[in-house]
Amino acid sequence: MRISPRRLAIAAAVAAPLAAACHAGPSEAAPIVNGASQAVRSGQEVHPTGSDAFGVALLSVEQDSRCPRAVVCVSAGTAEIVIGYRYGMGPTVPVTLRWGAAPRDTLIGTVRVVFDSLTPYPTVPGPLLAQDRYIAWLSFKR
Repeated sequence: MRISPRRLAIAAAVAAPLAAACHAGPSEAAPIVNGASQAVRSGQEVHPTGSDAFGVALLSVEQDSRCPRAVVCVSAGTAEIVIGYRYGMGPTVPVTLRWGAAPRDTLIGTVRVVFDSLTPYPTVPGPLLAQDRYIAWLSFKR
C-alpha cells in the first residue's frame, strides 16, 4: 500500500503534538504539590497541580550575593529570583523571592511556592552567571 505525501504530512501533524506531550521538556505534567524541592531552570515552566491551567516559571536571577565557598564571610548572603505564574492563557505575573532574606515564599491561589535554593553555588566572588546556568529549587505546598 502506497501512502501519499499529503496523508503522511497529515499524520505527522497529528502525531507531533502527541509525541511532544509525552516528552518531559520545558513543561512538567505530573502534580508536584507535595513539598519536595523541584528544579526549575531559567525559562522552564512547571505545573504544580499537574494541569496546564496553572504554571510557574523561573524568569530571572536578579541578584546572587551568596558567600562563595572559597571565601570566609560574616553572613551567608542572599539570592533574589523572579518567578512568574499564570492561569490558563492569562498574563504571566512576576513575583520576587529571596533566599537568605524575606520574602522566601508566596501564596498563589492555594499553592505556597517556597524558594529553597539556587544552583550552582558560587565558588569565587564575581558577577552573575549566564541566566541559563541557574537552577532555582522550588517547593510547592497546599
